[in-house]
Amino acid sequence: MMKPPRPIVLIVSILFLSLLQRYCVAQDKSKLQFVKPNPGDFKTPAGPIIDTSVGAVILSDYGATHFVGNKNGWFSYVYQLHTRIQILNKKAFDLAKVEVTLYTKDNDPETVDNIAAATYNLDNGVVSEVRLDKKDIFEDRKDKNHIEKKFTLPAVREGSIIEYTYTMTSPYNYNLPSWEFQSSEYPCLNSEYEVEIPQALFYVVVRQGVHPFDIDKGSEGHASYSLTEKENVGGIISGEKTFFVNANTTKHRWVMKNIPPLKEEGYLSTPRNYLDRISFQLSKTYDGSDYHDHTNTWAKATEELLKREDFGEPLTDDKDWLNALLAKITAGVSEPLGQAKAIYYYTEEHFTCTDHYYARIKTDLHDVLKKNSGTVGDINLLLAAMLRQKGFQADPVLLSTREYGFNLAKYPILDRLNYVIVRLSLGGVVYYLDAAHPELGFGQLAGNCYNGHARVISDKDSGSVYFEADSLHEKRTTMVFLINGAGGLEGTYQAVLGPVESYNVRRRVSDIGEKEYFKKIQTSYGEDLELGQTNLDSLDKKEDPITVRYSFALKQASGASMLYFNPFFGDIQRENPFKAADRKYPVEMPYTTDNLYLLNLEIPEGYDVEELPKSARVALNGDEGSFEYLIARQDNMIQLRCRIKLNKANFPADDYASLRDFYAFVVKKQSEQIILKKK
Repeated sequence: MMKPPRPIVLIVSILFLSLLQRYCVAQDKSKLQFVKPNPGDFKTPAGPIIDTSVGAVILSDYGATHFVGNKNGWFSYVYQLHTRIQILNKKAFDLAKVEVTLYTKDNDPETVDNIAAATYNLDNGVVSEVRLDKKDIFEDRKDKNHIEKKFTLPAVREGSIIEYTYTMTSPYNYNLPSWEFQSSEYPCLNSEYEVEIPQALFYVVVRQGVHPFDIDKGSEGHASYSLTEKENVGGIISGEKTFFVNANTTKHRWVMKNIPPLKEEGYLSTPRNYLDRISFQLSKTYDGSDYHDHTNTWAKATEELLKREDFGEPLTDDKDWLNALLAKITAGVSEPLGQAKAIYYYTEEHFTCTDHYYARIKTDLHDVLKKNSGTVGDINLLLAAMLRQKGFQADPVLLSTREYGFNLAKYPILDRLNYVIVRLSLGGVVYYLDAAHPELGFGQLAGNCYNGHARVISDKDSGSVYFEADSLHEKRTTMVFLINGAGGLEGTYQAVLGPVESYNVRRRVSDIGEKEYFKKIQTSYGEDLELGQTNLDSLDKKEDPITVRYSFALKQASGASMLYFNPFFGDIQRENPFKAADRKYPVEMPYTTDNLYLLNLEIPEGYDVEELPKSARVALNGDEGSFEYLIARQDNMIQLRCRIKLNKANFPADDYASLRDFYAFVVKKQSEQIILKKK
């Protein structure tokens, strides 16, 4: 098996302080120029990172960020992108569609200009070029704060080389544009990113991934900036003044070459965690006389978040306008826990979440209450406000969901935190609440919240909490009874589900209905089994596990000399989820597993046991998991007890072979049949 890379590399540094070498880094303007390819350039590059299955090859990807003075007396960043791609087949045609999202709040919008694009094709040894027409650049309003500039490169076909560039200018320099050296789908021959930052701005740089840089060098430079600010005389704006600032600059250049695509493997929380990538967050500023910290500790981040009008500030003031609604919600309920549950379930059932990836308030809480909808930030911060107004201690908790990627416990990188829940402290017990998913019970979280570090944002006891997949225990118990009936074997099935599966079933039934849910179960059995009465117990009791029940009749050939019978109904591991010979990344399961399956089978009249599978027990890496298969005959009954248990959710890549072999044994064992012979 190949040597596994480190599962994730996160290096946090202050860019200004990380310079180890001094040399000249000047932006190469030729990297932003269009160069018509030669006929030989259309030959698909050969190399170990390129195979026949890829839809495109990224020939070069270049980005650069520098700063200019702006009208606010400070700095705006200028981000330039130039990309060249060879389209190998139609699977990659979407790469010819380019979208740039711009923040346009207030009177200081981000802008994009210098948009240019060209498509090159080779016909009979002659290279043709089709340029993007300016009239084919479109603008769409995404919401009140965002617009989208977009264009599609013309004349794209299989074999085309496409090339495009644009320049974006933004006064919002809290986060610089991040850079992904690696694609999740396509190999990249050369990826390069350069920055030049005035030493009035200091950034934390987060580096992640497993591939080394071909070039990773920094230096110092010097630049002059023209800044403009409004003149204020006695509180009256009398004009503008322009002044020049000379500043030392920090330069850095990162280059990677021949980067393979990140091929997604099963049971990986998100490829985002493993892409070769760098990102930036403002740490502090210098105004010529004093340094000012910006979100460079969790204490500072908490202080800033509590003051934000789209996060903490709306939770601090008294909200008399909620009193009438709260009185109605809690009418007839005197016990505090009952009141908290009433407020939670009201919020969950009366508000629809429109965006599960925005952890702040988009408009204001009045508007959320009026519309009965909003982002996860709108809904759960409204829940916190309602609980506080009723006198409860409720605080927001920021986290990143599994599909969004890891966040750092030691340093507050806020753009990695896409989700917010509520911590309720009541009677010495802590409850974590999420009203953005109507299928969750009080005190429950969806499985994708179990992604490690989360942060309580409070002016009293802010701190870190951890929701680990290893702490989420999914237990399922299934019991199947089969007895002789008038037309053959008749049975009952009962499965008590764990919290995650109960949540998933509630979501599924909410989407398709209970009748369709059981219809799909019937379809999965085919014509060999017919469902009778069906029931989902505790479907509306969200804090309780769901119990799936149904009766069924087996259809068997009348008078057959031999009966072949698989004892598993529904709960069978049909395929090994780990088929590859080796694995590059760790195995990240969403929860620990404890599945118990019990079968009692009455031997059909006129038949006897010809062959039973053998009992077996297997351990996984000592005490990390186990598989138990115990089967026996007692009089005219066959009894089976099968249990699959994984005591941890996350396994390093080094454990992949043992995990693969473990599941291979499970699949083989559960496929074995009971053979009955006619007397």
